[in-house]
Amino acid sequence: MEILSCENVAFKYNESTDYAISDCTFSVKKGEKIMLCGASGSGKSTLLRLLKRELSPRGELSGNITIMGKDRSELSDRESAEKIGFVMQSPDSQTVCDKVSAELAFGLESFGVKSGEIQSRVGEMAAFFGIEPLYDRDISTLSGGQKQLVALCSVMVTDPDILLLDEPTAQLDPVAARELLGILDRLNKEMGMTIIIAEHDPEELFDSCDKILYLSNGKTEFFGTPALIAKYFVENALEGFLPETAKAFARLCDDLPLNVRQGRAKLEKLGVTDIPKQAVTDTERAEPYALQCKNLWQRYEKNSPDILKGCDLGIRKGECYGLLGSNGGGKSTLLRVICGLCKPYMGAVSLFGKKQKAYKNGSLFREMLAFLPQEPVTMFVKESVREDLLQSGDKVTVENVSQRMGIEHLLDRHPWDLSGGEIQKCAFGKILLADPKIIVLDECTKGMDSFAKKALGDILLGLKDEGRTILLVTHDLEFAAQYCDRCGLLFDGKIVAEDNAVEFFSQNRFYTTAAARLTRGFFSGAVTSTAVRERLAMVKRGQYEQ
Repeated sequence: MEILSCENVAFKYNESTDYAISDCTFSVKKGEKIMLCGASGSGKSTLLRLLKRELSPRGELSGNITIMGKDRSELSDRESAEKIGFVMQSPDSQTVCDKVSAELAFGLESFGVKSGEIQSRVGEMAAFFGIEPLYDRDISTLSGGQKQLVALCSVMVTDPDILLLDEPTAQLDPVAARELLGILDRLNKEMGMTIIIAEHDPEELFDSCDKILYLSNGKTEFFGTPALIAKYFVENALEGFLPETAKAFARLCDDLPLNVRQGRAKLEKLGVTDIPKQAVTDTERAEPYALQCKNLWQRYEKNSPDILKGCDLGIRKGECYGLLGSNGGGKSTLLRVICGLCKPYMGAVSLFGKKQKAYKNGSLFREMLAFLPQEPVTMFVKESVREDLLQSGDKVTVENVSQRMGIEHLLDRHPWDLSGGEIQKCAFGKILLADPKIIVLDECTKGMDSFAKKALGDILLGLKDEGRTILLVTHDLEFAAQYCDRCGLLFDGKIVAEDNAVEFFSQNRFYTTAAARLTRGFFSGAVTSTAVRERLAMVKRGQYEQ
């Protein structure tokens, strides 16, 4: 039974000449799980908001949107609010209460549900999601993963028929992301929930969906099963939208494995076993330290627990260092200390041998360091990207940086109208205008599609060649494996594991890449899909050498 359909839907924002959605047509059956994919700015978020009438952007809409057998405009306010759930990329954007208990009950209270029923439904849903220990907590004290679970739970207590999610794992560490996607899979399989989810990272989601909708410039380019769309992506040089396992086998076989289990079975079938380990080149540089942190201790309040506990970190000039760890583990706090935005009560930070505290009156950011925060839109205060960039550089410099970042077409757009990936690129361009020696990035790939990530990675490589030093905090393990020289794991307030990227991901079992999980026991030292493809090509030719 069809629960939702879009027929020739087109939409453009007010004061825009370009269509954000154009000729979008697809239908969803009750109980299906659908993944939306496409490049940054392809219209995924806009489409989801059009399906949720209360969140629809202002602009010109044409075509037909039918939900639960009615035209979207014919749904009552209560039907639309109660039966269509929406989970945003940032849980902070949809939180309205201070306490978890109040947040879970808020929707039901708004619908006038009786107190006894509210307690029953909230208790049942909290137990299903396993968040009973959080029930009396302040939302501000929760980690990103915990906040996202609370946001999802607060939507589910209203018992929606359709659940829409806009990149819900974008701010989650790999373990929390898998837990959230596992819960969504249970909702779909155990409760028959219809789920439509926009996601840039296909690794844990691609194969579990009934169908995948690929948008290009707001248009439905392909809508079909995972196997069919995987074939379409390969035939049209769009492998970037595939899971890492499928990327590794792309063009090497016809029946692509779509997850690690299928990939390992194919390696077994190929007879690829017990291949000797390849030597790994140590990427430790002989350059002087650009950034050093020694014995850092930090807490936000006098009587609160320590966030950093004797943290040491050293990054050499021209190195790209990837800092990994769980939500709430202290990564962003460490960045704030490094950037002088909060002070440790013990320990010191040095930049090229000069104590951080020696930089006075903002000279740290003028002369040495640039910081891209986790919410880059906060860096923009003007009506257009161009106006904001011109505050940091002259016209020629802005044009050069815009070309380097590939954002020329975004310069006259309002920053708040851009997609997550687009605003990330613009914000990166803004910090480059300061000509920094050290670049500190907090989740810089959030909201980016695989092609935008590659473009950003190439820029990082170019910056390294210029002698710039990069500290990259990320949950994107695949990106870190591809572009970081070394990686470190922050746990319990300090770096507990550190090595060159290949050894780091080869040794880990959970904080590791899909490629490393795929090849464990077959061949080592291949922690990216590119490396796996190279080794598989050798196996296929019968030319494998130790």
